[in-house]
Amino acid sequence: MKIRVAQLLQCFPDDFALSGSGPGTSATYRSSEIRDSFIPQASGNDVNNGRYCRLLKLAADATDCYAGARGIGAREVQSQMQTILLVDCRSATERAVGVLPNSVCVTDITEADLLHPELVVAYCCIGARSANWAEKQSQGLWGYKLRFLIGGIAAWAHQDGTFVDPETETPTRRVHAWVKELVPFFPTGSSGFEAVFSADLCDGSDLPSPYAVLRQASVTRCARFQNLAWEVRMRYWPSVFCLEASDLQAKCANPNPTMRPNYLLVDCRTPAERQVSSLMTGLPMISADEFRAKPLAFVNGYELVVTFCTIGGRSGIFSKKIVDEMLEAGMGTESVLRRKLVNLLGGIAAWCHSKGPLMTPNGQPTEQLHPWCRAFLDMFPIEGLEIVFDETRPVPQDALSLVACKSASADQSEENQVPQRLLQMCSTVPPEVIADSLNRAMQNCAGYED
Repeated sequence: MKIRVAQLLQCFPDDFALSGSGPGTSATYRSSEIRDSFIPQASGNDVNNGRYCRLLKLAADATDCYAGARGIGAREVQSQMQTILLVDCRSATERAVGVLPNSVCVTDITEADLLHPELVVAYCCIGARSANWAEKQSQGLWGYKLRFLIGGIAAWAHQDGTFVDPETETPTRRVHAWVKELVPFFPTGSSGFEAVFSADLCDGSDLPSPYAVLRQASVTRCARFQNLAWEVRMRYWPSVFCLEASDLQAKCANPNPTMRPNYLLVDCRTPAERQVSSLMTGLPMISADEFRAKPLAFVNGYELVVTFCTIGGRSGIFSKKIVDEMLEAGMGTESVLRRKLVNLLGGIAAWCHSKGPLMTPNGQPTEQLHPWCRAFLDMFPIEGLEIVFDETRPVPQDALSLVACKSASADQSEENQVPQRLLQMCSTVPPEVIADSLNRAMQNCAGYED
């Protein structure tokens, strides 16, 4: 079995039993009969399984730029501890909280240390710094031995690995999460681990800083998210005009309130989501229910009505439905309504990727955000966000169809790219919407031939 497949199956311990390590890992399906689809089971491990899944995705995003480094899973390392040298690539502050058994600080390692072990495995918090170090050393004499720990100490904790206090050399359950944004990727406190973080971790090394790593992961996520945002648009609201998050930010950037656009924002999210935070724009904002009570008055009273939600799905569907209802009731012409009622492409996730600020219901700046459901957690940037939601809550029924767009958006074959799909819809979508969408697709999606 391929190592990456084994790592994936580790996220479903209620369904698969793994034995062995490395390419020789075997998996046994625990159920007596094959299920038609995965059904989440009530289990005390559910939250940690979800965190481990998200950790592996984040680790892949954070180490994607280190193509010359080879990774190894925590479970495989734990099975070969007698023949492996562990190299700690973290700062002194992190190491002071806890280290892996018999590890050596990266600044203290010598050529003699590399001579005897079968493998040399570098580790850090989630794998980025150790992958960076392993790639730099890969061309040396011992490069063939070098690996980096996939998911770092966070993955080690998820596999219930041992940590040691460097001062007393006794076991400890305290681990350093590097920065606060990474705490939710470690096992919960009920697992016995305590994840801590520090405000200042500048250690003077040439290894990547926390926010350089998180920024790199966010860039990778943003590219993936743009494909999802367009997939949702093509599937559920192709006839609705859209507005880019960066365009809305530019319109709201003027510090003089009288110079801001006469726009109305319509938040189509649930009360629980709105209670955590919303877009900070300086523009008037109402809920979808408030807008539905008197749509014509709002459309006539503003230059533009901009709907938004988490990723653009619910608000796009809402916009399409409102326009259709107003047209059926004779409340305006199609050309006017479609131009005045637009949807924020990518929703609040796109706003965050564009560095847009958030505010509480009281108008105070905040870094907190409700992601709607756990299925979209890996679509948000990591840096500067504090995700707030109930990790035990199942994916809402109205989110399942949008979740399906994630796998479809990953298919970037020529026939599935946005421009080609737009052209195929020319007979059913207004020409002006097609023109607007093609223009935006050229700016935001993968390049293509005219």
